[in-house]
Amino acid sequence: MSTTAPARTEVRDYYEVLGADPSASSAQLRAAFRAAVLRHHPDRAPSSEIATRRTSTLNRAWAELRDPLRRLHYDHALEAGRADTLEWPLDTGEAARRPRPHRPVRSEPGVPSPWHQPHLRSAGGFRVPAEVFLAGPGAQDRWIVEHHIAGEDWRDHSERYWLRFAARHYAERGRIDDLLGILERIVAQHPPFAEIVDANLREAYLSAGEELRGAIQLRQIAEREPSGSSQRRWAERELRVLLREYRDAHVRRGPAVRRAENAEFLLNFLESIEIEPSFTDYRAAIVAHRRAGHGERAAELVERVMAAPVPEPGRWFSLTQLLTEAGQLDRASALLAEIARGEHPESLDPRRVHGPWRRIAAARERLVRARRAAARSAGRS
Repeated sequence: MSTTAPARTEVRDYYEVLGADPSASSAQLRAAFRAAVLRHHPDRAPSSEIATRRTSTLNRAWAELRDPLRRLHYDHALEAGRADTLEWPLDTGEAARRPRPHRPVRSEPGVPSPWHQPHLRSAGGFRVPAEVFLAGPGAQDRWIVEHHIAGEDWRDHSERYWLRFAARHYAERGRIDDLLGILERIVAQHPPFAEIVDANLREAYLSAGEELRGAIQLRQIAEREPSGSSQRRWAERELRVLLREYRDAHVRRGPAVRRAENAEFLLNFLESIEIEPSFTDYRAAIVAHRRAGHGERAAELVERVMAAPVPEPGRWFSLTQLLTEAGQLDRASALLAEIARGEHPESLDPRRVHGPWRRIAAARERLVRARRAAARSAGRS
């Protein structure tokens, strides 16, 4: 039986992985990362498997060194000879490099250590003067805004600690467009799921009146998570809340013609993101089209709902109410009679439907009122 030799690797620190010197500036480090990614891209490398592993290693090193505070701690550990390292895959026949010597830094007498900076403290990921830090959170926020946020364009930043602080700052000042842009950049970075939850996406999109834009973001978040996971259920629940808010604000309220247009837009939007409209979505659309005088479209939507499988016993009563609201009174009466005769026995099971006979009585009362209203309307015409 043939065996495959294990892939050869060598240990490198994060700077060696990127091909940069520890003294490199932020711009030089970014340029080294981009050059390394292009150099080791699978399309350019002789072995796509090794190229893929190298790209993953590059991303891990860059994720650590791109953040100034995390880079500071890494540099400290590097000079102390205890920094983390990564396994760098080697091509067949490639010789290992001589590792960079790491010697502990010893401060000369009277020369302050670069790591001992008592005049600075960390607040929200930023380095602030000690006196500002001791003055409390309010003073810290004002100093950070003045020195790091004001005059900056969020599009030039990718550090999550900067984006999180700027998002809170923009929310407090009502800069909704900038807030949404920052939140979408944070989501695009695939942060820990707790950060997505803490970002309060739903409230941000609701306050901006951008429910459908938020629904697209939450749909993308849901698709990244495993089916059946709690994270996916959370994203789908938040998505449904945004869709419900849009429906209640734009399909159930406003001028009749505008409501019908929004109803149709909502149905098309749901189709575009591959989500089946709910019964409530169809019901709101049917009512909107009827009030706008679009009887044919309302009847078409009714047939679509009636042709769908009934997922739970209580839906039979909802269908009766839907037919009543759609003006199909004879059909509603016939369906209610089927329920009362026991042709849909699950709908009469009190263990599965709360108060089925009271619901039958309420449905009959609605039918009586609807027939009276239809008779009055016919008399006036």
